[in-house]
Amino acid sequence: MTFASSLLFAAVTVGTWNGEWFPSGRAEHRAAPEIEEATVQAAGRMLREGLAKADPEGTNGVIICLNEMRGPKVVERLCTAIGRTNLTVAIISGYRRRDRFDQQQDAIITTLPVTEAHWSKWKSAKQDTPPRGYAFAKIVLSPAVTANVYSVHLKSNYGQTTDELARRNAAKRLNAIVQIAESEKDRRGRRQSVIVAGDFNADKWSKRFSLDRLFTVLEEAGFMNTLELMPSSLRVTYPGRGKWGNSALDYIMLKALEPCGPPFTVSAEGISDHDPVFVNIESGGL
Repeated sequence: MTFASSLLFAAVTVGTWNGEWFPSGRAEHRAAPEIEEATVQAAGRMLREGLAKADPEGTNGVIICLNEMRGPKVVERLCTAIGRTNLTVAIISGYRRRDRFDQQQDAIITTLPVTEAHWSKWKSAKQDTPPRGYAFAKIVLSPAVTANVYSVHLKSNYGQTTDELARRNAAKRLNAIVQIAESEKDRRGRRQSVIVAGDFNADKWSKRFSLDRLFTVLEEAGFMNTLELMPSSLRVTYPGRGKWGNSALDYIMLKALEPCGPPFTVSAEGISDHDPVFVNIESGGL
């Protein structure tokens, strides 16, 4: 697809998905190669079906933010398995974990032109420094609109057994979002179009996350929470097990961009404990 023809899309489909230690489904050990390949192919079919539901004609541009990806080769294989023409890896993070690469990388894949891409760790906040960081891509939506896209995976509540740990986890999530909000402040009266998507590990509507202020910070910074457009009964993105099951943990936040309608989820079919979320947005911005 040429640069000019790629700018003819009237809408863009934005998705986000946490693949749960993709593609092994395990934290420290890899599954057998044939099992991982089967998982990649199944995930490709699942995400392809989500894109088809959002865009039956296949005419939209595509941006998908991914979390818990093992590495570049896996994400490239996933792009191929999705089977969408010109879907490529815009960026994947390179977080380190002790003496090796982290197995929870963030990525952005897209069919649209990318003018800039990088990843970064979060700024230090002493004991409340967030883990990981973000993957970033500046993506051309239309001749008049370029969006700054962030793929984020905020601090989880895994092993949270005390009130102090709960406070610190919420503080780490907040520090990450404050950094993005500060970076994307309106300057000289100009509003930059921004997409922040990924696993926030917090549910705006649940009392279990009453310590979290990240949603207020985003709203005050001019972001729209697209999940607000969904009926409350359909907002669950983490139907998974345990204390945090049946929560809305995965979000697509928009600034100076307009959704064409409410988001929706599709079943991860057991591939992950998170369901992907999709929403169509107008490529012309606001």
